[in-house]
Amino acid sequence: MTPSDPNPLPRVRPAGAWLLWIFSTPLLFAAINALILSRLDSFFGDAAAWALLALAALLTRRASRQSPEAAERRRFSQPGRRWQFPLRNVAAVSLAAGTCVAAVYGVGYPFGVGIGFAAVAVLGYHLAYGLEPLRVGEPMSAQDKESRAVIEALAEAEDRLITIERAAEAIGNRELSQRLARIAELGRGILAQIAERPSDLRRARRFLTVFLEGAEQVSDGYARTHRHVESAELEQHFRTVLITIEEQFQRQREHLREADMLDLDVQIEVLKKQLEQEGIR
Repeated sequence: MTPSDPNPLPRVRPAGAWLLWIFSTPLLFAAINALILSRLDSFFGDAAAWALLALAALLTRRASRQSPEAAERRRFSQPGRRWQFPLRNVAAVSLAAGTCVAAVYGVGYPFGVGIGFAAVAVLGYHLAYGLEPLRVGEPMSAQDKESRAVIEALAEAEDRLITIERAAEAIGNRELSQRLARIAELGRGILAQIAERPSDLRRARRFLTVFLEGAEQVSDGYARTHRHVESAELEQHFRTVLITIEEQFQRQREHLREADMLDLDVQIEVLKKQLEQEGIR
């Protein structure tokens, strides 16, 4: 039931997209020069190549804003939700096409050489930014209705935890960010326990539907509004709520651990009775 952790993706900084803009600049000047000289074939080749490289830069910029850390943090996924649209992969294809067009129609190299340049461009892009997997998280097998219910509950709960982690990154207050990070860490520990023992889902249902949902709503709401409304009273209210939520998360995790110990004691007693019945001391 427990999936393995997915391979992490390289982290992309938003400013890194400017490397592609710099790389495309000579093509823009070449297109302008070809237009001035009335060399329309070279103009269209260089202009198309620049447009494709510009598209790659825009897609890379947008992908960097989608918090690739969320994909690194995702462990559970529903069967119908594990696919993602890989913007960086599309950007790499656009870069390869632009490089090939520039080499063939802009410079005049044979098509085979243009393909070679395109392959080098994709390799360079992968080393600089990293390509994305088509799936987010590890799919979990659902053999019956109960297993599917557990998978859906874990995936939905993990979405809420990712929202909390994003809020922790967006809040400038270090203390509040650390509290949110601890809450998310406790939540992930609870989800891991449920994944190992799906029967714990029944005990943790109230936690998932009340406390976790409340933590998501209050953290996301504060992250979106605190920059526009600076209020010491609002900050103190938020701090108080986070303290309460963290305490509830700790209690829930301890509750599940105590349930584990209780089940272990029951199993030991059953085993002892079986040994006594068999005449084994």
